[in-house]
Amino acid sequence: MRILYPVIKPYSETYIKVSPLHQLSVSQSGNSEGIPVIVLHGGPGGGRSQRLSRFFDPEKFRIILFDQRGCGRSMPYGEIEDNDANALVDDIEVIRKYFEIKKWVVFGGSWGAQLALRYGFKYSQHIFSFILRSPFLGRQQDLDWRYGLSGGAAQIYPDHYQRFIEKLPSELRDDPIAGYKALFDSANEFEQLAAAREWSIWKGGVSHLLPLSDAEHRFGHTHQALALAKIESYYYSNHCFMAENHILDSVSLLKEVPATIIHGRYDMMCKLEGSQHLAEHWDSCQLQIIPGAGHSSGEAGVIDALIQASETVADWLLEQ
Repeated sequence: MRILYPVIKPYSETYIKVSPLHQLSVSQSGNSEGIPVIVLHGGPGGGRSQRLSRFFDPEKFRIILFDQRGCGRSMPYGEIEDNDANALVDDIEVIRKYFEIKKWVVFGGSWGAQLALRYGFKYSQHIFSFILRSPFLGRQQDLDWRYGLSGGAAQIYPDHYQRFIEKLPSELRDDPIAGYKALFDSANEFEQLAAAREWSIWKGGVSHLLPLSDAEHRFGHTHQALALAKIESYYYSNHCFMAENHILDSVSLLKEVPATIIHGRYDMMCKLEGSQHLAEHWDSCQLQIIPGAGHSSGEAGVIDALIQASETVADWLLEQ
């Protein structure tokens, strides 16, 4: 069973201006002459973690992480103006050009996997391969699965779900995404912060195979939770800025690009069914279903599979 590579510090950090309003915080670590890999964090609104670099051998990879618009160290923090998925796709290409990279590996999990795919639909000529974890396809059924009263997450974790919706006024509980967005749009800062905590605790708490007993402590920090919840609810209220079923309808554009998709069988955040459909319509894609795992990238089987995938890609590219 593989374990994460050791903790490493970035060898460079910079800001890249991508619009009159937004600047992205970007870091590089590992081998500056190694295989370039761009790492796309989850959310939307989650922000990067240096932990994501630990899926890659730092002697073989040039690891590029960045905070998407409004996230992490990017500025302005928590901003939803001039912030949509199509802009994020083009931001990735701006980063590639900034570093003068011809082709790279694209790695992402959950929302980051959706963003990776949408980048690929537009810029596949610049991608060696994908490594994707639990892609979030952004269909209405995916939103219902995660947030709806009859969704998979609510049915498996009804006690956690009750806490999630009880913070909403009764008239808003039938549509928690719209209900929470209404609270985030409120002028009452206390209500915004309280709602953001509950949104983040719900999502983070049921992301593991076994729900976390310390979810409130881990995901309830109000400053981080507000950006995550505010941006997520904004994106989901706008259907991730794409047509229904856009990902599956467009996957033929990636037929020449190899991919590995890794998905926990008991994922309550992103439907395994979506990954299965992706693999069925993508000849160069391999789907690995991890038993005994949920959504989190921190579970042992998922870590092992992601590192194996990165090792396989490194061996393939270094042999060329």
